[in-house]
Amino acid sequence: MTRPKDEIERLSGELRAARRHIAELEAELQSLRAELSEATGSASARIAVAVVRKARRVVPPESRRQQTLHKVASRTLTLVDHGPSALAGLVRRDRDLRKAIGVADTAAARRRQYRRWLELHTPGAAALATMRRAAASDTDAPVISLIMPVHNPEREWLEAAIESVLRQVYPHLELCIADDASTHAHVRVVLEAAAADPRVRVVYRAEQGGIAAASNSALHIATGEFVGFIDNDDVLRPHALFAMAAYVRKHPDADVVYSDEDKLLRDGSLGAPTFKPDFSPDRLLAENYINHFTVVRRTLAGTVGGFREGFDGSQDHDLMLRVTEAARHVGHVPDVLYAWRMVPGSTAVSAGSKPLAQDAGRRAVADALQRRGLAARVDLGPSPGLYVPRYTLVGTPSVDVIVVARPGGTDVTDVTDCMRGIEQLSRYPHRRVTSIVVDERTPAAINHAVRSASGDHIVLVDASTRVITFDWLEAMLELSQRQEIGAVGIRLRYPDGTVAHEGMVCGRLGFASSVDQHLHIIKEVSAVSSACLMTRREVFDQADGLDERFARVLWDVDYCLRIRARGYRVLCTPLAEMTWGAAVRGAEQQRGGTDVRAFEARWGGVDGIEDPYLNVNVLWPAPLSLRLD
Repeated sequence: MTRPKDEIERLSGELRAARRHIAELEAELQSLRAELSEATGSASARIAVAVVRKARRVVPPESRRQQTLHKVASRTLTLVDHGPSALAGLVRRDRDLRKAIGVADTAAARRRQYRRWLELHTPGAAALATMRRAAASDTDAPVISLIMPVHNPEREWLEAAIESVLRQVYPHLELCIADDASTHAHVRVVLEAAAADPRVRVVYRAEQGGIAAASNSALHIATGEFVGFIDNDDVLRPHALFAMAAYVRKHPDADVVYSDEDKLLRDGSLGAPTFKPDFSPDRLLAENYINHFTVVRRTLAGTVGGFREGFDGSQDHDLMLRVTEAARHVGHVPDVLYAWRMVPGSTAVSAGSKPLAQDAGRRAVADALQRRGLAARVDLGPSPGLYVPRYTLVGTPSVDVIVVARPGGTDVTDVTDCMRGIEQLSRYPHRRVTSIVVDERTPAAINHAVRSASGDHIVLVDASTRVITFDWLEAMLELSQRQEIGAVGIRLRYPDGTVAHEGMVCGRLGFASSVDQHLHIIKEVSAVSSACLMTRREVFDQADGLDERFARVLWDVDYCLRIRARGYRVLCTPLAEMTWGAAVRGAEQQRGGTDVRAFEARWGGVDGIEDPYLNVNVLWPAPLSLRLD
């Protein structure tokens, strides 16, 4: 047990380090102010970039000081464009955000946070005993069959995997094992010993057929109402099946349920959690984020044909795409119930360790798109296991790009540069670019501009933005043309290159917070910024446009939430990029008190907004790092 004196000394050391870091920030800020005083008449972006380039000659790349430098550069832009009050608002917003989410700056700090989370979220002996009694007395509890394909695993790993199933506090289970013609003698010894338990059923395949074939062999002998999937070297936490069964009892229409997961380190500890969002069809196309641990209604698994041979390595991803298409309800249990063992050659270590799996995954996604009637090709993503569907444009839809500027600021002088950049750097020909000057982005003026336009799709663009990708309109149209999609946002960067926005999370972190999720894939989000937002005219009309009660801020978030309430989905694509020189949402929210109150009246307070794409564990009271993947 840690002594109070030791804890005080540790905290004192962290406080001293934080003070040193603050002193470094203040020194760098003073230096930047001096640079700015000598740079009268220069464009703000050139000032910031020049300072960054100068400092990079003495600051190690990818160091903490360089990350600090990027932040100082973006704040410099705010200071130049909006003055000291806006900068103060941004600093307050950063301080409040860091306080809210407790971002850890080091790997060691993140491990400490996660260990504390595990201490509070790991059921003790008394809690497990209570679960065991409750499950044993439930005569209507569904039987869950665990499917385990086996081929030559290490003996201790196989024994641990089997034991983790048989030690479940939920007794209504069966373990269905298919040995795929293992050649190691210990495999049969372990399996025969396990079969002494009446809950274990084993089938021995005469010849090796691969993981999909072996999984099907295990699936064929399953009799439970639900089937779950476990690899022969991974482990379930003792309450895994109890948690899944509890969800199913609460949601009788649930056909697919998945949990959060972790990785089992070599020393046997848990240390790399993945806290997942709720169900997102586009996220599942981009990657098999559902993965472990998942249970599926057995009749549904049979209806879609079980595992498909020829997709080995991505057979789970292929099955998840097919069962979720047919499921009535896909549920998520936000608890770490499964641990992948990190062993050489395992995708728990690196998805790139199985290159054939990457091609199988690409084909699985392509098949899913074809089943859904969506014409698209599938590109490989920026890292193994990620995929980027590129949808074929249907016809030649017209697009009205409305550049929104504010009076009395740099937006008025920048609007010409913004429009010129759109005209010169955009390849999509069926566009019309206009601009309006509004009083603090009043939605009434924007509504009038949209209703005066005639395009099939509307794009609202902040005058401070500048185009980076030539095909930004095509990348947005690919998604906006889909009938189930109501709004599309893009990746916005500060002029120094750091990511400013890849969608927003709502609630708990604030009413709406732009975050960089470090996931360069097309993904579903709750809201996107009006700095660049595309929506179909029919969706805009159905929503009766923007709510004109919002005079300054949060009207874009409100619009996204209202169309989501109508059944539309909101996507953010990294394939379209712009720089964003006037991203001061935190400062604007502080000035827009009336708008904040209107937003709160409609959607609830910060703690009352539930964002399905923000896992509750990220916001644990002793918070973990902002890890949204």
